[in-house]
Amino acid sequence: MRHAPGTLTVLALLLSLSSAATAKDTPQEVQLWAYATTTGVVAPHWAVTLMPGLRWEVWDSEGEAGQATMVELFAGPSFVQKWGAVTLKIPLWYYYMGFPIRKPGPDDWFDSHNLELIPIVEYRLGRWTFTSRSILHNKVYARNTVFRSDAQRRGYSLLWRQLFQAAYTVAAGVDVVLAEELFLGLVEDGETNGLAKGEPFFEKHGLSMNRVYAGVSLTLPHGMSLSPQYVFETHHDPDHGTEVTKMRHYLLVTWSTTVQLFSR
Repeated sequence: MRHAPGTLTVLALLLSLSSAATAKDTPQEVQLWAYATTTGVVAPHWAVTLMPGLRWEVWDSEGEAGQATMVELFAGPSFVQKWGAVTLKIPLWYYYMGFPIRKPGPDDWFDSHNLELIPIVEYRLGRWTFTSRSILHNKVYARNTVFRSDAQRRGYSLLWRQLFQAAYTVAAGVDVVLAEELFLGLVEDGETNGLAKGEPFFEKHGLSMNRVYAGVSLTLPHGMSLSPQYVFETHHDPDHGTEVTKMRHYLLVTWSTTVQLFSR
């Protein structure tokens, strides 16, 4: 417990830095973000996960709020291997992203289809758990206001998301979590790379987003857990280096359930 004040100091510093950044004249949004994760362990090294998600706008710079901005669905298998204090996880998931449109009409729903390979390495050291998570986000379809033909919608781009996380156990079943995640475009779609970017479009080369996570993770009975976190997200224009184009503040809540589906 004597290390907890130092962890809280780092948390306070991150929050103060994000508050200072928001003083700039940059569009901002506040959203609620929730996931409900169900994982079935089907073999000693294999699991299958289903994870729906929802983002709900609370406030934005244009004063429009009170509606869903994005629905998500992840589904797929994961390979897990442990060597003492080190754990390797490799999920391969299908990822659906749906975007309700503010003004319903003929095109009142946009979406994208993606495949994600997610190598994760965890290392436990006493009360600390250090995690490196790399997401190779492969977008293969994007439907929006700009792409008018099937040839434009059926393309390919690759985004690399790199997260580093530190979790400290302050009490039984209670971890304080801090994380940093960068979004870097590696492959642009050849058909649409001169058109708009963002979601649901194909990715552009360079830095597109950065996220800072701060919160807690609570281990509950019967294979359940709850993790509320604050997320500070900055959007960057890949064509202009690190220029910030938008800021978002999230309350992210993840509810997880793990079910053992095989007998040892």
